[in-house]
Amino acid sequence: MTKAAWQVGAKGTAFSQVGQTVPEMPSGEFIFEEDSNGRLWAKGQKTITDNLIDLPDLPTNFMLDQVKLFWSKKLEYERFGFLQKRGIMLYGPPGCGKSSIIALLKRQLIDLGGVVFSMGDGGYDQLSTGLKEFREVEPERPCMTIVEDIETYLEGSNGSNVARSETDALALYDGEHQINNVVHIATTNKPDAVADRFIRRPGRFDVVIGLHSPTRATREAYLKSICKGQLNDEDMTKILDKTNGLSLAYLREIATTYLVLEIPLDETIARLNKNKKDKFNGTEGFSVGFVSE
Repeated sequence: MTKAAWQVGAKGTAFSQVGQTVPEMPSGEFIFEEDSNGRLWAKGQKTITDNLIDLPDLPTNFMLDQVKLFWSKKLEYERFGFLQKRGIMLYGPPGCGKSSIIALLKRQLIDLGGVVFSMGDGGYDQLSTGLKEFREVEPERPCMTIVEDIETYLEGSNGSNVARSETDALALYDGEHQINNVVHIATTNKPDAVADRFIRRPGRFDVVIGLHSPTRATREAYLKSICKGQLNDEDMTKILDKTNGLSLAYLREIATTYLVLEIPLDETIARLNKNKKDKFNGTEGFSVGFVSE
C-alpha cells in the first residue's frame, strides 16, 4: 500500500511532500538520472526478448546457469562473511550476440523479482551514487548493473575524464563503493583497450567470456530463425560455405538483401567479405578467459 510522506531537508528542519511512497521499486530496468529537479531512477524501456533464441556454441546457458547458481548461494556467502558480488565481462566484435545474452540475463533477474540498473550519461560516478541511494532503501534486493561498451568510459572516447572514470569504476567494482547482492555485467568490443586491472583481475570481473567467430552450427541456427523457413537447402548451404568468419550482424544483412531486396547472394557476400572489420584468430564459438584476437 502506498501513502503520502514527507521528505526531510538537508538540515532536518525543512520538509516537502513527496506524494506516494512505495517500500520497493517494481522489478524492471532503470537508469539513474540527475537534473535540476533532483536525482531519480527512471524506468527504462521494456527489453524485447520474445524473439531471442539460445543459439548453439554461444555462452548463453553457461552464463544463465552461472548467475542462477550465484543467486542461490546467499546463505553460503553470509556464512563465510563474503560480499555476494559477481562480475562478468563479455567481449567480442559488434553483432556477435552480446546484447541478446544480456537481454536474457536481465529477464532472468527480473523474473526473480530483482532490479536491473543500466549506465546513464553520468557514467560511473552517477551509477555509484544511485546504487548507494538504492541500498539505503532496499539493502537486500538482488540487483544487476549493465555497462555496455565499457571501453568508451575507460578510454575517454565518450568525452568522459579517463582518470576519474577509472577511479570511480574501481571503487564500484572492488572498492569503497561496492555493494552486496549484485551482479556486475559489462561488455566491450575492444578488449585490448580495457586495462588489465579490469579484464584480468578477479574481484572486479571474475569471469571473462569471449565471443569469437560464429561456428557453422551457430550461423545455421541463426539463419533458420530469422529467415522463417524461406531459405531452401541449397541457398542455406551456399551461405554457410561462404560466411566463415562473419559475425551474426553480417548474416542478417545477407538474409535481408537476398530475401527482401532480391540481391544475388554472391554479390552481397563478396561485398561483406571485402568490407568486414572483424578480425578473428581462427577461434570459433566462445572462450572462458581472455583470449587475445
